[in-house]
This record gives sequence, C-alpha cells and structure tokens, in this order.
Amino acid sequence: MHRPTSLPLDAPPSPPPHDPGQDSAAGRAGHARHALVDTEPGLPGPVLAAAAGVRKAMIVPVVTALAIGTVFVAVYLAAFHAPSARHQPLGIAAPDKVAARTELALNNAAPSGYTFYRYPDAEAARQAVTHDTVPAALVADSRGTRLLVAGAQGPSTVSSFAMAVAEGTGKAVPVQDVRPLAAGDSRGLSVFYASFGVVLAGFLFAVSSYQIAPRLRLAARALSMLVFSAASGMTVALIAHTAFAALPTSFAVVALLVGLLACASAAVAGVLLRLFGPIGMPVASVVLLILGNATSGGILPATFLPAWLSPLASVMPPAAAVRGLRGASYFHNAHLTGAVLTLLAWAVGCLTVQYLVDRSATRRAGRAEAEIGRTAVQP
Repeated sequence: MHRPTSLPLDAPPSPPPHDPGQDSAAGRAGHARHALVDTEPGLPGPVLAAAAGVRKAMIVPVVTALAIGTVFVAVYLAAFHAPSARHQPLGIAAPDKVAARTELALNNAAPSGYTFYRYPDAEAARQAVTHDTVPAALVADSRGTRLLVAGAQGPSTVSSFAMAVAEGTGKAVPVQDVRPLAAGDSRGLSVFYASFGVVLAGFLFAVSSYQIAPRLRLAARALSMLVFSAASGMTVALIAHTAFAALPTSFAVVALLVGLLACASAAVAGVLLRLFGPIGMPVASVVLLILGNATSGGILPATFLPAWLSPLASVMPPAAAVRGLRGASYFHNAHLTGAVLTLLAWAVGCLTVQYLVDRSATRRAGRAEAEIGRTAVQP
C-alpha cells in the first residue's frame, strides 16, 4: 500500500505552477513600456523609468519635427521667396522738379514701396547714408545723377536700390558706395552668421540646462547663464573681430553685444521651457531660431518683410543685435544704445518672469503641505 508522504510543518509552500504565458505577457508589457531595453543595454534605471511608451516615442518626435519644419519653410518662403520693398527709406538730393518727377516714377513702379526724404545737397545726403538714416540716396546736381549707397547694408540691398531706381527713372544710374564692407566680409553676412550662431547656442544652453538639472535654483541657473554669455561674447569677438576682421568695430563692443544676445536668447528659451514644459523646446525653436532669425535683418532689411512679420524686426533679440553690430561697425555707432537696451530688457524681463513663476509655485507647494499637515492632525 502506498503511504502518503508528510511534509514538515515549517516547510515553505510550494510555488504556484509556472505559466509561460505570464512571462511572455510581462515581456510584451515591458517592451511596450521601455523599448530601449532591447537596443540600449546598460541604461541607468532613472532613464528607463522616465522613458515613454513605444507609441508616444514614435509619434511625438514625428509631429514635433514636422511642425517645426513646416513653420520654418512657411515663414522663410513667405518672407524671402519674392521680397519687395515696403516703405523703404530713400533719400533724394535734387531740384524740386527733378525730385518730384523721380518720386512719381518710383511710386508708379512700386506703389507704397518707398518713403522719400529730401536733402538740400549731396553732402547732406551722404551724411544720411553714412549714419544709417537712409540706406541710399539719389543725388542730382551739376556733377550728374548718381545713387549713393552703403555697401555695408549688404549686396542684396544695394542691388535692389539700383534696379528700382533704374526702372523708375528709365535709365541706369551710376552707383557710388560711400560706406563699403570690410575686406573680411565681402558678402555682408558676418553679422548675420555671428548672431545666428549665438542664438542657436543660447537655445541649446537653455535646453541642456533644463535636461541636466530641471530643478536647479534660478540663482544658480542665472549664474551659469552669465558665465555662458561672457564666454560667448569673448569667443565670437576673437573669431569675428580679431581672427577674420569681419566686424570693423572694437573688440569690447562685439563682446558686449554678442554676450547680451547670448544671455537674452538663453533667457527667452529658459522661460519658455519653464512655462510650457516639454512643449517649450519646440516653442522656443520657433520663436528664436525661425521668427527671430527671419526678422533679424541679416539677410534683407525689415522693410522687405511681409506686413505680418515686419513688426517683429523692431523687438526681437537677433534683430537688435544685428542692428547694433552693423551700426557699431559701419555707421558711427548708430542703433548701439537701442540694441543694448533691447537685449537687456529681454534678459532681465525673462528672468523676472521665471522668478515670479518659481515663487508662485513655491507658495502653492507650501500651502499644499500645510493643508496636508492640518489634515493629518485632525482626529
């Protein structure tokens, strides 16, 4: 007869029967939650814990990149595919009859294209061009008819004036460059490249700062921003001013304006990240890298922008920096003070907003903790 086998009373309970389906289901769930496990072994636990699911990881980057790319293409094509002047300043130093005939011809050729400023003689017109009061001036006197231009405005601006005047007057007019570009900047794009690079660096600084330390105190973040801004100003000044002689102004002015642009760009991106969270990065890229650089005036003057875009050229940080650098380099420091004040306003304003947001969040957290404490002591 078979006798049943007895187990000790303290023996551990037998494990439940193994179900292979449970392992496969758990594996599928884990894979769906953290798809990086299969392709990136050895990732830290916190990184995997914060990873998105497969669906979100596949869809969100596509939507974000597509949206930013669409905005970029739409804005730049709208602004530059067929630029035409709108109220472009043009000086005229000529007898009244000649000036009136010229204005009428240009208005007929390009309605609302130009705003005319009269000057008594060629020297007054020249002073206006060299101080960036007007980018060009048409002069007609005993020496003949000629177009005074500032080559420092860029080849595109100069050629647009030459073609417009030739079309309006019915004949080619000799062009005299009274403020040529520096030898190290033959195309007039150094100001734009320097500004664009610094805006991009400021954007990347803010993004990396929040990715590395999202809860860093604002005082520490602002100190890091100041170090980054000073280093950016010195580096760009060494490259653009000293190495390539592309910006013919003082080293200190280049370092100051570029440093302020770096600070303003980082502050703008930082406050957008603080306000909008993960969506702040694409929002900041649209504001700074697309709208900011499209309206900077580094490619074409703001008067060639469409009406819905041109107002940004007077307030955006890249536009202020471009005006300041160009004015300091070629036009007797024209627009320098305004550029410094605009960039300071952006930096200080954005840091102030971020401080107020942080302070409000701290107060809400304090009230929530106090409410939890009162609830816990109630019988």
